[in-house]
Amino acid sequence: MSGDWGFLGVVDFDRIVYSRAPLRRQHLPINKDPMPYVEIISTYGGTDGYMLKAAVEHGAKGIVVQALGWGNVNPATSAAIKETIGKGIPVVITSRVPNGRVLPNYGYEGGGKVLADAGAVMGDDLSPQKARILLMLLLQNGVKGQPQLQAAFSH
Repeated sequence: MSGDWGFLGVVDFDRIVYSRAPLRRQHLPINKDPMPYVEIISTYGGTDGYMLKAAVEHGAKGIVVQALGWGNVNPATSAAIKETIGKGIPVVITSRVPNGRVLPNYGYEGGGKVLADAGAVMGDDLSPQKARILLMLLLQNGVKGQPQLQAAFSH
């Protein structure tokens, strides 16, 4: 299922039947190097950023944050995200809601605008799982820095 847009097609026993083609396509090479470790961290009321810090200590090369709504977190998680970015580890903001984009709209501590201004990448409409795969591939291909990562996530 593709959210609000319905099925892309059906996999039958003899072939794949497409109902429509996706408009967004992005091709990244996959090489034989091990994929970098990228963790998904879920947020909810009362999160304190501990899981982000634990993922960094465990060796994460990138973090995908499953935020609320349009990509907002609480102040404690915001501080942990900023700390992670300060260590040179990219953080991609996604949403736990099934449909819609994350956008840098809100300017309060933990709002998407503050996170983007701190260097976080907005994951557009990708689920946390899809954002993780994209971030892994980008890092494996040497893509670094918020502008380059954001360009790929906005593609």
